[in-house]
Amino acid sequence: MKFKKLISKKGFKKAVTAALTLTMLFSSVVSVFAAGEGIPDPAIDRSITIHKYRMDDITEARVRCDGTVQTVPSTAVALQDVQFKITKMQDSDVTKQDTSWTPVTLTTNAQGTATITGNSKLPMGIYLVQEIDNPAVDIKAADCLVSLPLTNPAGDGWIYDVHIYPKNQLKPGPEIDKFITELDNKHDTCDISQENKWIIETTMPDDMATCDVYQITDVLDTRLDFVSGSTELYRVDIHGNRVKMSTGGYTVNEPTTANGRKLTVTLNDTGKKEAAQSLQDIKKPSVYSLGQDNNVGTINIEFRTVLNKTAESSMGQAIYNGASLDYTNNLHVKYDQVSVPDDKKPETHTTGINLVKVDSTNRNIALPGAKFKIYRSESDANKGINAIVDPTDHAKDWEVTTDAQGKAHFYGIEYGIMGDKHNSLDAVTWYWLVETQAPQNVNGVNYQLSKKPFKVRADSVSHLAANTVTITNVPKYDLPFTGANGGTTFIIGAGFCLIAAGALIVIRIKKSKKAE
Repeated sequence: MKFKKLISKKGFKKAVTAALTLTMLFSSVVSVFAAGEGIPDPAIDRSITIHKYRMDDITEARVRCDGTVQTVPSTAVALQDVQFKITKMQDSDVTKQDTSWTPVTLTTNAQGTATITGNSKLPMGIYLVQEIDNPAVDIKAADCLVSLPLTNPAGDGWIYDVHIYPKNQLKPGPEIDKFITELDNKHDTCDISQENKWIIETTMPDDMATCDVYQITDVLDTRLDFVSGSTELYRVDIHGNRVKMSTGGYTVNEPTTANGRKLTVTLNDTGKKEAAQSLQDIKKPSVYSLGQDNNVGTINIEFRTVLNKTAESSMGQAIYNGASLDYTNNLHVKYDQVSVPDDKKPETHTTGINLVKVDSTNRNIALPGAKFKIYRSESDANKGINAIVDPTDHAKDWEVTTDAQGKAHFYGIEYGIMGDKHNSLDAVTWYWLVETQAPQNVNGVNYQLSKKPFKVRADSVSHLAANTVTITNVPKYDLPFTGANGGTTFIIGAGFCLIAAGALIVIRIKKSKKAE
């Protein structure tokens, strides 16, 4: 996959962050025994309290921390479950660890705070506070040295309960995109009752394995019927290698009328860990997006829909379908839901063909009762094979009959090819109509079957009445009578009878004359 490059220079950002962290967020190192007057009282309870916050822009933290309780910026949000390691350093050399004291790990609570207290737990001295790496954090607090107790802001006394305010900038949340038929394709076409495959693609955050929520939703258009059991998930690494995920790693709630036609796919803890296997062990950029060069893994959610009969009301139009992603990171920060932008939603489309059957010599005479089948190629039409199947019964060919006005139609047929927009002038498909039953007009006159297929054009406007295809028929003329054995025998027999009758009449006349 290709992903966006960094939108900022991370090295510069880290340098700025480190400087701010050292000079503004934390107090400078102060010698334990460099107080103004007197030395600290070892009997007074000591503590270090960490207040952990996140900020969208860490450079807004402009108030220098002095070890006292302070008011944080309004844009700061408390962070839970951030871990810090506390290590005691040598007073004489703060670059070396004091091995006489065992380091401890603190975890912030729901208010973003963590405290270590008690003189037995915290001997006077200098401590190194280090934020432990978290994959959800883009810029973490720099390491900080804290003197305990700490010289107060006036420089004339001691702070025994030291408060520090390290701040973070979190990584952006994952992104989402959607395609039809195959990755990176946004346009395709479909017959009514036929299937389209949709592919939702989401990026994986670095904390994929441990994030709280990773859920994808898709509200289907009413013209699309979900194919039950068709949902499949794949994890994809930066090289495009796709691995089908086990069905035990996610749940699927299929769309129904009751749930508003919403498809919901939710990864559970097993699925998150499985998906994270496709994340590479490399340094990740702070910003990543679909469609550009980047080092990030993705998840593909595939499913199929059938275009239903209601699509007949929107022939030649795009039938769009989007999706949304809900994500909460492993620090329990819920991100705003992200959705496929309207201008990036994929679409499918369908169209129709109107035809009218009339007398070839008088086009005002409509011909009802003509039947037609439709084919995708002239060769199939000539052979009478592979007709397009009936949308309501795939076991038989699609056949229409002209009505009293001589009209019929094929509504819900694909046009164009994958990648063609619904209104593109190039989105054209040719079909062939074959007449399978000749019509009869209202006066009982029979008509000839058409001798060859009719080539018709399907596009975004072919379904309009103005583009109706006219097909003419020639009347079936009466032929003259032909002879047959039975008829000849009858005629000959009748002739003999007439001759015999004439002979008898002549004989009687002669006898009558002799008698006279």
